[in-house]
Amino acid sequence: MAVSPQPNPETVAALLDTAWRVADAEISRTDALDRKAATLATFASLLTTLTATLGAQFVERIDTGWALGIFCAGLLVLVLSVAVAVKALMPREYVVLGARYLERLSAWPETWKPPEQVRGETLRALTRSAARERRANDAKTRTLRSALVLLVAGLVLIALEAATLAAKGSS
Repeated sequence: MAVSPQPNPETVAALLDTAWRVADAEISRTDALDRKAATLATFASLLTTLTATLGAQFVERIDTGWALGIFCAGLLVLVLSVAVAVKALMPREYVVLGARYLERLSAWPETWKPPEQVRGETLRALTRSAARERRANDAKTRTLRSALVLLVAGLVLIALEAATLAAKGSS
C-alpha cells in the first residue's frame, strides 16, 4: 500500500504567508493604479476643457484648414485620453478569496480538517485570486500607458497651436 506524501506544516505556513504578501502587494498596486488613473483623467479633462475654450481663438486667428485640423486632432486625443483613463477606473470587485470558499470555512467538516490541509486549500485559493488580480493590474497598466501616450500627443498638439499663435502674433 502506497502512502501519499504529507505536506510539511512549516513549508505550507511559509507559502501561505508568501501568498498573503503577494495578494496584499497586488491590492496595493491596484490602489496605486487607480490613483494614477484618477489623476490622469482629471488632468486630461482639465486640459481638454481649456483646449476647447482657448482653441477657438487659435482657429479664428489662423483661419486655415490645417489649423482646424490641429485643433480638432488635439481635442480628440485629449478626449480619448480621458476616456481611456476612465476605463481603467471602471469599478470591479477585488478578488482575494472567493465568497464560496469563505462561506465554506464555517462548516463543520472544515473544522475537522488538519491545519496543514486548511492552509494548503487557502494557499491554492489565494494564489489563484492573486494571479487574477495581477492579470487585471497588468491590463490596467497597459490601459494607463495608452492614456498617457494620448495625453502626451495632445500636449504636443497644444504646444504646436501655442507656437503657431506666438509666431503669428510676433509677425
